[in-house]
Amino acid sequence: MSDKAKSGPERLGRILDGLGEYIRNAPGDELLEDARSEGRDTTQTAARVKGLLRQVVKNHQQRQLKKVEEDYEREVAAIRSREIVLPKSAERRRSLLASIFSQQPQLQAAFTFQNRGFSELTDQDIENHLRKLALLGVLDDIKPGNR
Repeated sequence: MSDKAKSGPERLGRILDGLGEYIRNAPGDELLEDARSEGRDTTQTAARVKGLLRQVVKNHQQRQLKKVEEDYEREVAAIRSREIVLPKSAERRRSLLASIFSQQPQLQAAFTFQNRGFSELTDQDIENHLRKLALLGVLDDIKPGNR
């Protein structure tokens, strides 16, 4: 039975290959004349084929988009489920943020710009900034002694 199952698709493949070869090699006028002699409207056929090809391309693009959206949703879920452990006291959180800024000074401008300066950050601002940095993986890079 497996020989028959293989021979059917193989035969169909050979038939389609032969048909494709015929279409590639047949003069365009001959194909149009054949279609007209069979009573087909070539303009309508061309429009139907174009529509079919557009739909195939759209479906392919939609599949790619759906995959990207699913990947994005998985990433968001992973970020949301990540446990963030911060120091309990506001002073230790402020110290941790100061350590981050001393080890990676380029980050300070991004996090203190709207608040003018590090000393003006509220405890809530500091906690929010630390959470953002944790989600970005910055806290993973901080040396243990400074955490």
